[in-house]
Amino acid sequence: MKNLKDISVYLFDMDGTLNMGERPLDGAMETLKILTEAGKTVCFVTNNSSKSKYDYLKKVCRMGYKADIKQIITSGMAAASYLNRHFPGRRVFVLGTETLCFELKESGINVVKTGEDADIVLLAFDTELTYAKLWHATNLIAEGKTYIATHPDFVCPSDNGNMPDAGAMMALVEKTTGKNPEIIIGKPYAPMAEYVFDFCKVTPDKVAFVGDRLYTDIKFALNNGMTGVLVLSGETDIQMLKESGLNPDYVFDDVNSLRNYL
Repeated sequence: MKNLKDISVYLFDMDGTLNMGERPLDGAMETLKILTEAGKTVCFVTNNSSKSKYDYLKKVCRMGYKADIKQIITSGMAAASYLNRHFPGRRVFVLGTETLCFELKESGINVVKTGEDADIVLLAFDTELTYAKLWHATNLIAEGKTYIATHPDFVCPSDNGNMPDAGAMMALVEKTTGKNPEIIIGKPYAPMAEYVFDFCKVTPDKVAFVGDRLYTDIKFALNNGMTGVLVLSGETDIQMLKESGLNPDYVFDDVNSLRNYL
């Protein structure tokens, strides 16, 4: 088990770990400030592909931590990098928000409109979902187009109840087409880890991932050589941990326990 005192980069999940909706969890922003002042690199890593990195930067700043754009990492950013690296110039139909489409276009991705042919379907967390978009996506997938998802989360926690997330849409597509994504970018999968290590210019042994979800956050850390820190402030409780068979390196009630390891 890696000693947290030797960690130089702390990656944080957000919803359930640092905040719930727009409300920061008690002491969380102060903990981030303490880590930063101690010389640790702090970054925010979210599977939520419905918003841009600029949206998340504004959100973190609103909650009381003065962040920089270089501290924000989303599955949408990792997806753009993956597409450019492995499928340059291909036509991509995005089952996602206009914000995500704009960000992908900014990264040089050839995004096509509903009804147009495509080489790839990118399924994301689409809070602007329409039946026309969904139907077009399933038709393309059924035809055998390359099918990629930004992340596997079933729900996105909010202060107004759980929102159906990309994983729920994946289940719908599977029931419609019989197909699952060929590639999933976000936590807990390797494409997101590779993007993070490159983005932060760091090796896995110097990284701790702090999150509240077993099947994304903790698996992400353990599967990709990072130190896994589970916090019980969000989705996971002790009983869920016992039943999971997973063994995080550290288990804390909340992120504020990190202050004891500087």
